[in-house]
Amino acid sequence: MPAAIDGIIPPGGEVAPFTLPRLGGGEGTFPDSTAKGLTLAIFYKDSCPTCRLTMPFIQRLHEQVTAAGARVVAISQDGMEGAAAFADELDLTMPILVDGTDYPVSKLYGLVSVPTLYLVASTGSVARSGAGFSKAGLLAMAGDLAASVGAPAPILYHDGETIPDFKPG
Repeated sequence: MPAAIDGIIPPGGEVAPFTLPRLGGGEGTFPDSTAKGLTLAIFYKDSCPTCRLTMPFIQRLHEQVTAAGARVVAISQDGMEGAAAFADELDLTMPILVDGTDYPVSKLYGLVSVPTLYLVASTGSVARSGAGFSKAGLLAMAGDLAASVGAPAPILYHDGETIPDFKPG
């Protein structure tokens, strides 16, 4: 895995594969070598205000692209109970993997803040990456994710919503 820059693996870099317990049972592996197109992964923590801003948009994306075969996966730093409470609170239906109590995967990835997002090919190659909330950045990731499976461009933002252009994690 190449060195992260400011805690982010840059486009063209490779993510390290991992398997974690999945909320609701079983396990999930990232990257998924069977994925049809790209996969969007987001590392988050429920106490992070920027994560709370970002996750509803990630849920909208999940709802709009999964039928076409795109994958969105969240990686919680809150333990199984915390991940379940957060998912219930925000009505999250995307797959949620739970990092261990000492954050072994977050540490493996060199994360320095959440949310951290990776748009990744099934081979593990990073197409896009980012940290914090970027309105334009998330829209670009969403467009690339949808295009990778032939889905229509997703609509993440609705008229009348007050959404900052950027919010650091």
